[in-house]
Amino acid sequence: MNNVKKQYWISFFHSLIPAYVIERLFWQQRGMNVQMVVFAEIIYALTVTAFEIPSGILADKFGRKRMLAAYNALSAAELIMLLFAHSFWQFAIAIFLAGIGKALSSGSENALLYDSLLNEGIHEKFEKYLGRLSAIDFTGSIIAALSGGVLANFFRLEFNYVLSIVSVCIAFILTLSLKEPPVLTKPENEISGIMQYTKQALSIFKHNPLVFVYCLTGAVLGACLIYLDEFWQIVLERVGLPVIFFGMVSAAASILRIPGNLFAYKLKEKFRYEHILTCLIAVNIVGYLAIFFARDLMCLAPMMLLFLVAGIVDPLVIGYLHHNAESHIRATVESFSSLGLRMISAGAGMLFGYISSAYSIFAGFLVLGFICFGYLVLFRMIGKRYFYRNS
Repeated sequence: MNNVKKQYWISFFHSLIPAYVIERLFWQQRGMNVQMVVFAEIIYALTVTAFEIPSGILADKFGRKRMLAAYNALSAAELIMLLFAHSFWQFAIAIFLAGIGKALSSGSENALLYDSLLNEGIHEKFEKYLGRLSAIDFTGSIIAALSGGVLANFFRLEFNYVLSIVSVCIAFILTLSLKEPPVLTKPENEISGIMQYTKQALSIFKHNPLVFVYCLTGAVLGACLIYLDEFWQIVLERVGLPVIFFGMVSAAASILRIPGNLFAYKLKEKFRYEHILTCLIAVNIVGYLAIFFARDLMCLAPMMLLFLVAGIVDPLVIGYLHHNAESHIRATVESFSSLGLRMISAGAGMLFGYISSAYSIFAGFLVLGFICFGYLVLFRMIGKRYFYRNS
């Protein structure tokens, strides 16, 4: 269980990033408009997409610890580059490094956690520990948000980036102390090539369609949430909220995700997956439409609602995925799931960026509401075939 405890601390310091609370303002100060930010997000998504599967295979083949160490190192490099960036291409290079780092961590963190629990014989409690890990992550974000907003009010925005670099470096040092857990479930024949890993990982989705459906649901909701995470600061600036309150809003958004992280595993004991996910999709539709229609400080209410339900999604979806995957391809399978998220986020981002630039940031959220509505229709159509037969 030492790995689990260390992962808690790593997650805490990696999320203790006061730069995030003023990120959009800092970028805007350096000349990055909404369309440029969306282009940067697309570069990020495409980079993660390109490195996603190879990094998952490397994690399964050579160890998850090494991938996590590289992830933290690249995160530090990204923040250093952002601190000195003054043009779109400098920001783009920093985001490119962030994309590589994210791909390296994709699947590795959760695979390390699951196999650490598997070696202790308590892997059936994975959602519980994953929820705690996410809650600690948000705790770091809350502290960073509260302090970041105040610091930005009294110091230059660059100071937040300096503190963030220090925090990520601490996470990197802690990562080096992790122990690689032994793989308990191995294939009958050793697999080595990328095609073999890919084939075995895809077989998980092929033989259990519900894994694919639930991962797709997480990807759609996660892709839309990315743009709420990225642009809530711009929305609040448009409605006249002073920057000193941004830290409080960011902290509230993180606090509201914690109950879902901690108690999602209890929901699956009382309700069917498809019923929970149907409700979550419906809430997302209402939330994004409400942001569009509010256009004033009242838009904070649907934003907070969306952050509240977002905390439920990942433990349920990732938990279902890992319970149906074997240790030797665990990171690769989650990389495929993350790949879906990046591809959908790139498509949604192009629509969001175009509409936001042509009309308003509020119109961009209307697009996200329509995307969620379209997926709800698809989700229920798929449900008629698979839910009651395979649940």
